[in-house]
Amino acid sequence: MRSTEDVIVIGAGLSGLYAASLLEAAGAKVVVVEGARRIGGRAHTLDDLPGHPDAGGIQVGSNYTRLITIAQRLGVALKPGGEFDRSALHVVRGETVAEADWPTSPANQLVGRERQLSPMALGLVLGTRLGSLPDTAAWMTEAGRQFDIPYGAALKAAGASDEAIRLISANMGSGDINAVSALNSVRSAAFFQSAGPGATLSVIDGGSQRLPEAMAAALKSEIRLGQLVTGIDESAKQVRIDLANGSSIIARQAICTIPFSALRPIGLSGPSADAMEGVIAALPYAHASFAYLSASEPFWNHDGLPRMIWSDDPLIGRVFVLGDDPAMLKVWLSGPDADAIDRLPPADAGAAIIARIEAARPSAKGKLRLERMFSWQRDPLARGVFYYLGAGQWPLLARAVTAAGQRLHFAGDHLAQRSSGLEGALESGERAATIAIAKL
Repeated sequence: MRSTEDVIVIGAGLSGLYAASLLEAAGAKVVVVEGARRIGGRAHTLDDLPGHPDAGGIQVGSNYTRLITIAQRLGVALKPGGEFDRSALHVVRGETVAEADWPTSPANQLVGRERQLSPMALGLVLGTRLGSLPDTAAWMTEAGRQFDIPYGAALKAAGASDEAIRLISANMGSGDINAVSALNSVRSAAFFQSAGPGATLSVIDGGSQRLPEAMAAALKSEIRLGQLVTGIDESAKQVRIDLANGSSIIARQAICTIPFSALRPIGLSGPSADAMEGVIAALPYAHASFAYLSASEPFWNHDGLPRMIWSDDPLIGRVFVLGDDPAMLKVWLSGPDADAIDRLPPADAGAAIIARIEAARPSAKGKLRLERMFSWQRDPLARGVFYYLGAGQWPLLARAVTAAGQRLHFAGDHLAQRSSGLEGALESGERAATIAIAKL
C-alpha cells in the first residue's frame, strides 16, 4: 500500500511522539510508524512482572522541563523515586564489605585519599579533576573538544590510581575505558549541575511507558505499530519509507528517531543520510542486561545492610531494590558482563546470579526467584541501552547535533544539544519538528 503524507515520523518513543504532536499542531498530516508492537521505545515498563518495573527511561530530573510540562498537561503523575541509593554494600575482589568498613578493608586497594571514597562515588568525585564546562551546550564548542580524550588516560593524568580506574570501569557499558571519551563524564556533570542545588529525582507513576502511551493517545495522527522499516530513500521532492511487509509510505518530509545502533542495518540513501553516515556508523551504545528477581520477603530491611549492592563481580554488578511490596530486585550487568550473561540460558543465568547474591548477602539465602532476564543489546530495535561518545568522536557528534536535513531529519536522545536522557529525546524531537515545519 502506498500513501502520501506531509511527514512520516519513524519511531513511537518520546522523541517521535513529541515531534508528531508539534507537527500535528502546525497542521501537518502525519503518520507515525513503529517497529515494535508497543508504544514507548526505550521508555519500557514490564507490565507482566510484579510491581511493573521499568527496563528503561527510569529517572526524571527536576530540570526536565519539557517532560514535566507534558506530563502535567496529559495528567501523568510523577512521584519521588529512582533506583540509585546513596550507600551500598560493597562486594569487591570477592569480599563483602559494609560501607563503614570500606576505608580500612583489605579489599580496598585504592590509594591515599581515594580510600575514603566508595567505589560507586569514584567516577563522580574523581571526574571533577578533569575540568568543567560553563553550561550544558558548551560541549559542542571548542570547550568540549579538549575533553575528547580516552577516559582512562584522562583519569590517570588527573591522578587517579589504577585501582580507581579499574573500579570505575567495572560497571561501564563499554569493555574498554579508554575507548570512551572523557567528555561523557564532563558533559554529565554539566547536566547534573544545571539542575541546581538540592535537585531531586522523580519517576513516572505506574512506569515510564505511561508517558509515551498518554502522548500517543492524545495524537489524532495514525500510529502504525509492528511496521519494521527496511529502507529510507530521500530524493529532491520526497522521502520514501519501505516496510518489511512490502509496502511503502511517501511523504514530503520524514523524521527518523531510530537509535543509530538499530539504524545501521537499514538501507539509507539521499543527501541527509550521507551527511550523517559517519556518526550513524560509529556512535557506540552501552550494553546492559538485567535480571529481575522476586523475593519471598524484603530481607534487605532486616539484615542491617544497605539496600543496594555495588560490585566488581561479573555476575552481580549492581543490585537495586525496586520495592518492598512486592519485594523485587533488579540486577544490572554492563558491557562484557552483560554480553557474557546473554550467552547463558535464562534459567542458568538466573541461578548463577542468585547463588552469587546469596554468597555475598546470606540473608538472601533461599528467598530469591528469577522472574525474567532482559537484554537491551539483544533487542533488534535498540541494540543497546543508551549511547555514549567514543574517544575521538567529538567532531562527529558535534556536527550531527546541529545538522539540518533537507527532507530527512534525525532525532533521538543521541542528538540532543543541551539535555540528556528522556529530556534529551524530547529536545531533539522538538528541534527536528521545527525544521520539518519550516520546510513544508
